Amino acid sequence: MELRRALTMFRLRGQVPMEDLNSSFRELVKKYHPDKVREYPEWAHERMAEINDAYETLAAWLAKPQFQAKKEDGIEETYRSENDMDHREDPVEGIFRKIPPPLSAGEEKSFYPIFNRFLDGLGIYFQYGLDNPVYRGEGVRRFRFREASRNVKKARDDLEKISKKNLHPLIKAAARFARLTVAEMDLGEPVFQDRMTFRRFDDRLRSARRSFDDAIKEILFPELIPKHLRGRATAGMYVCYTAFVLYLTVFTEGDRRNVGILMTARYDAFMDLVEMRNDGILRF
Repeated sequence: MELRRALTMFRLRGQVPMEDLNSSFRELVKKYHPDKVREYPEWAHERMAEINDAYETLAAWLAKPQFQAKKEDGIEETYRSENDMDHREDPVEGIFRKIPPPLSAGEEKSFYPIFNRFLDGLGIYFQYGLDNPVYRGEGVRRFRFREASRNVKKARDDLEKISKKNLHPLIKAAARFARLTVAEMDLGEPVFQDRMTFRRFDDRLRSARRSFDDAIKEILFPELIPKHLRGRATAGMYVCYTAFVLYLTVFTEGDRRNVGILMTARYDAFMDLVEMRNDGILRF
């Protein structure tokens, strides 16, 4: 796992004693162990796998303080040599992260038509469903929104099918993001009990959901964003993640917790796709 992401997951800044890392690890296990998140067992197992991966990355990094290199944004990094790139390995402070191999020609032929259909539907959804919710009930726009929803759900189903036959990390990640995106679309604007008591938390979550969708739109469909506004939404992505985790931490049961789990999982799934794009494994 990338060092930056591992540090973010454990909420650490720079090198810390192993005791602090172990303490953070125990807290994450308490939150995300499948026994604690029984409503979403598949996501809980995936989350725990990521936590374990991040722990291994950080533990190895902390054990090798002799690696010193260019400092950027408070995190010291080394660079890939040409030989390392040939081996599809990415050293971060002496830690080598295995990068998934590219899709084969046959895998691309089956994956990209489905994934692009998902993106096409999502792009229409952002235009007619997210930015202007009132459009959902107006004439032609209503049909465009329904068409977008159908395309996204059909692509989700097809991605789920091929992910069961092909275990390539990219295909599984795309299926996971599509599945969670449909769940978030179906969620709409939930109405919870005790609305006035927890209004502050609910409002913050609602704002974070919208901001995160804006960031997704900015990354996937930059043509929909005016040039002078590009970069604003993506700059606030970590703030969205913080809001999702806070919501998940505050509410330990019930519908609110389920929404917190959904949004945190969707964030993780999207960041997996972004990481694979940065590694040159995914095109969008």
